[in-house]
Amino acid sequence: MKTTGKGLREIGEFGLIAKIRNWMDASRADVVQGIGDDVAVVKMGEKALLITTDILIEDIHFERSWTDPYRLGEKALAVNLSDIAAMGGIPKHFLISLGLPKTLPFSFVSLFYRGLKKMANRFQVDLIGGDTSLSQKIIINICLIGEGKKGNLLFRNGAKVGDDLYVSGTLGDAALGLKILQDKGAKRKSKGLIDRHLSPNPRIELGQALAGKQIASAMIDVSDGLLSDTLHIIEESKVGVRIWENRIPLSSLYRRWVGTYSKDPYRIALSGGEDYELLFTASPKWKAVILSLARSLNVPITRVGEILPEKEGFHLIGKKGKKIPQRRLGFDHFK
Repeated sequence: MKTTGKGLREIGEFGLIAKIRNWMDASRADVVQGIGDDVAVVKMGEKALLITTDILIEDIHFERSWTDPYRLGEKALAVNLSDIAAMGGIPKHFLISLGLPKTLPFSFVSLFYRGLKKMANRFQVDLIGGDTSLSQKIIINICLIGEGKKGNLLFRNGAKVGDDLYVSGTLGDAALGLKILQDKGAKRKSKGLIDRHLSPNPRIELGQALAGKQIASAMIDVSDGLLSDTLHIIEESKVGVRIWENRIPLSSLYRRWVGTYSKDPYRIALSGGEDYELLFTASPKWKAVILSLARSLNVPITRVGEILPEKEGFHLIGKKGKKIPQRRLGFDHFK
C-alpha cells in the first residue's frame, strides 16, 4: 500500500502522539489514565497500577564515545523512575529489552547491568524479565511498574487558574553538560554539568510527598525542557500560564559555562531537556508548606510562574516585563 501526505518532520513527535491517541483510545473501564501522561494508570483493587516505558537509542540519546556503560545502566532506569516520581507513585518492578550489536564487548554489558542494579537497589525495584535481540546499535527499553493510591496520584490535567508553578532543583545543567560532551570539552571544572546529564537523580521522595499530602494539583518531570513540559500541563489542564524568565533556577556551574555556548543565558535552561526535575502546580495556600518541604528534603523548589485562564495562552516574561516570543519550546525527536 502506497503512503503519501505529510512526513513525521511536519507532524512532529507530539503531533504523532496526538494522532496515536485518537487512533487507539482506551475503552476498558479499568483504565484510569492512558495516553496523555508519561505513566499509564490502571485500577487494581484499592490501589492503582502504574506503568511507564522509555527507550534509549545509541547515537540518538547517547554516544559510546562519552557514555560509560555503568552510568548508562543507571540512567536507563532513572529516566523511568522519574516518570513514576512525577505521578507521586511507588516504583516496584521493571522489565528490560535490549538490542545489542554482536561486536559489543561482554564487559560493556556487564558494567551496564552493574549500574542498572545500583539504581534498582537504591529505589528497591526488582528486575522481573525482558528480552534481548541483535541490532546494529544499542537499544535499551525499560518498562517500569509501580503503584499508588488512586486518590493521591498526580496528573498533568489538574492545574487550576490561580495556582502557582514550581520547579525543583536547577534547570539547564543536563542540556549544557550534553553540549560540553558533544564539544569534546569534558574539563574538570564542568564535571558537575556532565554528571547531571549522565547521572540524573529521580525525585521519587519529593513526588511522593507532594502527592501524599495532596499539595500539588498537576505535575510532570522536566524531560523535554521547561517550556515544552509546561505546555503539556496547560494543554491537558486547559489553562494558560505566565513564566518569569529571571526566576528560573540556575546553578553556579551553569552560570559559569553557559556563555561559551549561548549568548542568551536562559535559552538552554528553558528549552534544554533531561534535567528530570519535577514541575508542578499548587494553590498559593501551600506556599509555606512547600518551602518547609524543600528544607526537610534538602531539595530547592522555586516558584517560576502562575496559572492563568486558558484564553491568556502562554507568556514568558523577560527581565524588563515584556513577553518573549518562543520559536522553539523544547526537544522534539522528529523536528
